[in-house]
Amino acid sequence: MSSISNYVVDKVIDSKINVQDNSTLNFDIKENASACIFLKNSSGVSTKINITLHENSVCEMFGMFKSKNHDTNVITNVIHNGKKSKCNQDFRFINKKSTSSFEGKITIPKHITGCESYMLNKNILLDDDSSAFSKPELNINNEDVICTHGCTIGALDEDHLFYLQHRGLTYEEAVEVLVQAFSHKRVRKFYT
Repeated sequence: MSSISNYVVDKVIDSKINVQDNSTLNFDIKENASACIFLKNSSGVSTKINITLHENSVCEMFGMFKSKNHDTNVITNVIHNGKKSKCNQDFRFINKKSTSSFEGKITIPKHITGCESYMLNKNILLDDDSSAFSKPELNINNEDVICTHGCTIGALDEDHLFYLQHRGLTYEEAVEVLVQAFSHKRVRKFYT
């Protein structure tokens, strides 16, 4: 079963959303409004997130997805419909016996200037059976913007695991410490 949720932001929101499978989330960030959105799930999902930004609006969007034996697919579509709008996307995936995919698109029309848009996707693979795919897309039609995108996919650092185990942690505890460090910067904003 799929669900569609529509959010109209006309002031300031700070929201945590537990993403459900087969969901579509639509955010319309009105002029001079601000949204800080934290998305999470730990059972695998397929979701689409649409953001429309109007003049001087701001959207901070963070996603944390832990998947074990489930696949996770996230698609984001950010459209800057107003001048001087800003968006920062940071999606992180932790996969164990699972696959994640992230597809992000930023669109800035020709007549929309002074915008900033950032997209980051980081992935940790906890075993050889896991994989991650990332497809950033920028549809920028003018030069008066600042836009970036980035992606990392990899395993935990063996030297870090070795160090923590030689300080008395089991392998599983060392993995958990490194996973927490990977997610801490974004998660602490919403849980402290």
